[in-house]
Amino acid sequence: MLKKSIYFLIIFSASLSAQANSLQVKKDYQQCLLQAIESAADTVTILELKAGCQSISNKYENELVQSEQSIQPELKDGSQQGKGQLVEQRLKEESLFAHSGRGLTGHKPNYIIYSYNTKDPETQVFEQQFPGENIDFDQGEIKFQISTKFLIAEDLFGDNGNLYAAYTNRSFWQASNDNISSPFRDYNHEPEIWLSFKNDYELWGFKNSIISAGFVHQSNGRAGSLSRSWNRVYANFVVEKDNFVFSFKPWYRIKEDDDDDDNPDIEKYLGHFEFQSVYKHNDHSFALMFRNNLRTGENRGASQLDWTFPLHKNFKGYLQWFNGYGESLIDYNHNVNAIGLGIKFTDWL
Repeated sequence: MLKKSIYFLIIFSASLSAQANSLQVKKDYQQCLLQAIESAADTVTILELKAGCQSISNKYENELVQSEQSIQPELKDGSQQGKGQLVEQRLKEESLFAHSGRGLTGHKPNYIIYSYNTKDPETQVFEQQFPGENIDFDQGEIKFQISTKFLIAEDLFGDNGNLYAAYTNRSFWQASNDNISSPFRDYNHEPEIWLSFKNDYELWGFKNSIISAGFVHQSNGRAGSLSRSWNRVYANFVVEKDNFVFSFKPWYRIKEDDDDDDNPDIEKYLGHFEFQSVYKHNDHSFALMFRNNLRTGENRGASQLDWTFPLHKNFKGYLQWFNGYGESLIDYNHNVNAIGLGIKFTDWL
């Protein structure tokens, strides 16, 4: 059951990725042709209209190829060029997609992995919600993340200041757990909106490329004792140097009424900030995530190590190790030590 589920998801996801690119190109070509027919003079032939739209389509595809090549140029020694421009190149690629009419781009990494938790999964909250039921979760499950963003407005303050909205879903599926009908153990919804400013301030070779501020809501959409949610305002500072990119994201939790607060102690476990770092080398990417509550007595947090490696042109191999609190909202106060392997469709850079 588990192998079949993994194979199906891998094949299905790869197929969707390839078909989406093909269908979008075809759709753009058809729209161009319809518009050309409506506005063309009577003397223009259908062949001429088709040739014109095909030329535009080819030009757009060439721009995408050039953009992708500029993201990861190779030097003679085979290393990534980077040189403190990885973030700028990512922004150029996103702008190209936004102005092409496609709109949605990747936000956080999009991936699907088989994850194995070396510790027993938390079941207490489920037993409270479903008394008398036999809750027995497998240590292995399928974990996937879908994350996309949309450029709402551009250059709100002269030639700077972009407004974005995004949605991220991270889900945990007990695919091989036939004893309890293979349920989703948890699914976390994360809509957010933020204002981003490009910056070129440098110190000791480190360039602060982006400063942003935003609002984020995170919840699991459940009721009763299984309900989890919180709201935050945050700032985010993105710094890069050569092939390294760093992100420091402190936040402030917006307080809720005691009667409505599903998880009043969540800050004790998820902390007050998140630090991210990414290093790119050729087609490989190495990432570190770190959170902490900065308490001396009950010090808690989380760390995650990622390795993304070449596998196929439409996706990459992905190895993830997570240790700490807050991997999912349902067991934010339960320590998790999980390692997963799968495929990644989009990355940070």
